[in-house]
Amino acid sequence: MGLFDIFKSENEPKKKKYQKDDAVDLIRKKNFAIFGFGPQGQVHAMNLKDSGIDNIVIALRDNSKSITEAESKGFKVMKFTKAAEWADIIMILLPDDIQKEIYAKYIEQYVKEGSVIGFHVKSRSQKKNFTIRSDLGEFFVYTKLNGKDLRDSFKKANPNEISYIVNTNRSFAPNDIALAYLIAIGNSSPDISYIANEKNPFDPKRFENAEIDEDLDETKPKNKEEDKNQNPSKGSVGTGFFVDNQGHIITNYHVVKSNENKSKIMFKNEETKVSLVAFDEILDIALLKAKVKNKNYIKFSNSSPTKAQNILVAGYPYGKDISDDLKITSGIINSLKGIKNNTSMLQIDATVNPGNSGGPIVDKETGCLVGVATMKLSKDYTKAAYGVESENINYGIKSSQVKDFLEANNINISIKKNKLKISELEESTVFVFS
Repeated sequence: MGLFDIFKSENEPKKKKYQKDDAVDLIRKKNFAIFGFGPQGQVHAMNLKDSGIDNIVIALRDNSKSITEAESKGFKVMKFTKAAEWADIIMILLPDDIQKEIYAKYIEQYVKEGSVIGFHVKSRSQKKNFTIRSDLGEFFVYTKLNGKDLRDSFKKANPNEISYIVNTNRSFAPNDIALAYLIAIGNSSPDISYIANEKNPFDPKRFENAEIDEDLDETKPKNKEEDKNQNPSKGSVGTGFFVDNQGHIITNYHVVKSNENKSKIMFKNEETKVSLVAFDEILDIALLKAKVKNKNYIKFSNSSPTKAQNILVAGYPYGKDISDDLKITSGIINSLKGIKNNTSMLQIDATVNPGNSGGPIVDKETGCLVGVATMKLSKDYTKAAYGVESENINYGIKSSQVKDFLEANNINISIKKNKLKISELEESTVFVFS
């Protein structure tokens, strides 16, 4: 998923100002349903209202004790199902343990196609335990602030601990709505600082072809006819790698998400079905299991990755259309932080392309895992934002995150101390498709 902070540091040079109304205008005519009226629900609703958004309802159960409180603050209350039918934007601010039930019973079959659903998370690694309909947009509000502090921050126009995450692996990515929503709940000032480029940052057109390209696999068909004629698998392609000799494979979750239990790998020139064992949607990691006897697999190191470390990336760019041979590119680690200082990722300059998703990034000398290729910085984005196209700014999930994920799923890892053998890397890496 793409990660963007919405407000620049106060230490940065002052740039062009935009009126807050420019942002709010994008969502002013939308129908908002806030599910829940706890500390976060109340504050989101009040901040939206104070930002000039009037079409807000609070969705509550018939017997909720919060009905009177919501109405006393001037909000209309609706039943869950009616609110889901009515809303263009739904913000689910209910306790985590009941969100899945509420969505399944009262939202999924009632919400309109093309609507957007938002969630609040307290950390970038937090994930929900269910998937929403594919025709809906999805974003996450990330803040460590409790309701009171968020309200105080809003009043003081000092929202320095609030950002958003947009799920770009869906039918559409609601970047403009997520950005406008955060500005509406996060800042009472009429002036909003310059955000991304010299163009109006609140113009929805600025997001067209100008976003972080999280999915390295860009081979998905544009329509059903193209699907039938050019992509018989009707799914995505990517790369994966064995992490033990029991057939366990790591790849990106976005590679297998759309066809979770219909994915396959090419192993020893044969198609082999794999099952989805576990995944972390926020980190974009998936654990697969194939019924094969694999001898070689990627091992880990006791050492942490270092800046300027020499690395190799193995994968199948553009699937097997170019050739069925494993492709290997080289480079270095440019940074131990990802987009917007995301410490779960690292930046590399080794070339990656669509189809490299989920492939191993290994140390050039030892072959130990350094990371998992997951995204690249879009040239269109940097062209729109900075006037020049990016060159080989790519990102991987750190091996420490993969290690923690495997251990949490009871998969033992091995430590490698000997030197890299290209043949072992080739036999450890597989083509993933669905």
